[in-house]
Amino acid sequence: MSVISTRHNVNAFVTGTSKPLHGQRLSKVGYKSTKQNPAKYPSICVSVPVIPSNEIISNVDKIVPYVRSMLESAQDGIIRSLYESSGGMLTSIGDDELNIGAILGFLSAEASGDRLTKEGLEEWFKVTMADSLIVVFAEKLGFDLSTPEQEVVVMKHVDVYKDMISSLSGGKTMLGMDKISNIRKAFSLCGLDDEPMVEKLNARLDNIEKKGKEQELMLNL
Repeated sequence: MSVISTRHNVNAFVTGTSKPLHGQRLSKVGYKSTKQNPAKYPSICVSVPVIPSNEIISNVDKIVPYVRSMLESAQDGIIRSLYESSGGMLTSIGDDELNIGAILGFLSAEASGDRLTKEGLEEWFKVTMADSLIVVFAEKLGFDLSTPEQEVVVMKHVDVYKDMISSLSGGKTMLGMDKISNIRKAFSLCGLDDEPMVEKLNARLDNIEKKGKEQELMLNL
């Protein structure tokens, strides 16, 4: 009879390589080095069990005060975001901009922004999307990729999407509605709608789209 250990190994964290065990999540503790200050410790990771939903529910009365504090902090963040995106001209905020749905969208976008880097997204794109988009553009252009010239043309189109997606790592990135739509379509064409990373990127796109509409509204005098 196998015994499930309640102890979990601490391992060195390697970007793009470290993964959680099946059914678990990867907890990461990272440290960065600068020219002036070397990292205090090496970065590590631990594969740990996901907290069961029934345990959360059974302790909800004890958790609520902490959750309320987190939600109120998120509301403050939403207000700051709306104020800054209005160029300091914000005069009112609706309940629909501060309700639970809005808060969840904000938290999701913030969480995505904290974990997304340009280099990481470029690597993710290379591994996950590039090959599929090469096929998509080759078919669209009627190419069989039999010549270097055809490959160069196709890769130019693929690189456009790589650059758009990697730009989502920036907190101040703004994209037109057509580009947002094309990125979402690319996710679907590559069969990535249910990928965790795509959920994060879609949350970022939702946030960019919302800010774009707010700016457009402010410009329409």
